[in-house]
Amino acid sequence: MSTSTKLRVPHWRLELERDTMDAQKKNTPLAHESLIKLKRLYLQSVPAGSIVFDSLVPAGRVDWGYQDHLYNTILSKDATAYPPSGAYTRRFLKFLITSLEENLAEDEELHDSILTLYSDLMSSPDIVSDATRPTFITYLLPPIQSLSREETRVVISERKSVLSADGHTGARTWEAALALGEFFIVSPLPISKPIRECRVLELGAGTAFTSILLSKLGARYVLATDGDERVCENIHGNIFLNRNGDNMSVSRLLWGPCQENSTIYTNVWDLIIGGDITYDTRDISDLVYTLKKLLKANMGEGCKAIISATVRNESTLHEFDKELSTAGLSFEAREVGEPGRRLWYYESDTAIRIYTIYSS
Repeated sequence: MSTSTKLRVPHWRLELERDTMDAQKKNTPLAHESLIKLKRLYLQSVPAGSIVFDSLVPAGRVDWGYQDHLYNTILSKDATAYPPSGAYTRRFLKFLITSLEENLAEDEELHDSILTLYSDLMSSPDIVSDATRPTFITYLLPPIQSLSREETRVVISERKSVLSADGHTGARTWEAALALGEFFIVSPLPISKPIRECRVLELGAGTAFTSILLSKLGARYVLATDGDERVCENIHGNIFLNRNGDNMSVSRLLWGPCQENSTIYTNVWDLIIGGDITYDTRDISDLVYTLKKLLKANMGEGCKAIISATVRNESTLHEFDKELSTAGLSFEAREVGEPGRRLWYYESDTAIRIYTIYSS
C-alpha cells in the first residue's frame, strides 16, 4: 500500500528579507550570513549565471574590509583544500566583480587580491571548460551540534556531465541523492534507531554522497555498493577526500539473483538507502529482488529501505510500485517538489519522491 504527502520546505533561493530576519534572530551581521550562503553556492559550483549576486552583496556598502573577508573566507588558497575548477572560478569571479563594482561604497576600490586572482585565471592557458573532467564539488552541511568543525562538509570528486568519460552515470551526484541527504538531516526519520546506531547499506551509490553524509552524521557503519567497478574505485577516492575510512567501506554488488550468495545478504543491516536508482525499468525487477532479500533477512532488526527517486516518468515509478506490491513489500511515498530544496542547489524543478519500504 502506498500513501503520498507533500513536504513543503523553503526553496534554496531565499529572499534577502528572510536572510535579514535570520541574521537578526541569531544576532549575526547580515554580511556574514550572505557570505556563508555565497560560499555554499561557490563550493557547489552552482552556475554563476544562476546566482543572484546583488542579493548577497551589501547594496552600496562594499568596502575593503568586506572584500578582504570575502576573499579570505571563500576565494583564497587557505579557504578550502578542495576549490572548484579554475574554469568555474573564473566565471564566478566575472559575475562577482561586476556586482562588487556596482555596490562599492563611496571612495572605495576593488580589492587587489580579487582582481589578481581573476587576472591570473584569465591569462592561464591551462584552464579549460570541460564537463567530462572531474572537479571537486563541496556540499556544506548546516550547523549540527553532533558534528565537529572539521565535519561540516561532504567533498565529492565528480563530473557535472550526464555521462562520465567512461560512459557511466555514477560520476556525478544526482538531485535525488541530494534530496535523500536533506531528508536525513531535516526530517523526522521513519526508522526505529537513531542514525548513530545504524548499519547502513547503500545500493547504486554512484559518488556515495549519501553514504558519506550518513557516515559524517555518525552512523555505526556504512557500506556503499555499486554494480560498476569503476564507480567503486571512484567511491574509494571520495571516502579518502572525506577521511571516512573508520566507519565506511565499498563493495561491488549486482542486483538480482546473479549475486544472491553475496555475504552482503548475510550481514546485519538497519537501513537500506538508494538515490535515483529506479530510472531504468529494465533494472527494477532485480532491484526489488535485492530489496526483498535484504529486508526479509533483517526483519528482526526493524530494517527499512529509504529510496529517493526523481519523477522523470510516472510509468516507471508505477512499475516500481507494482513490483514492490507483488513482492509483498509495504511502502509509503512522500513527494518533494521544487519548494523542498533548501540545503543545496538543485538544477531542476522535477519532483522527487522518497519511498520508505519495509517487509510486513
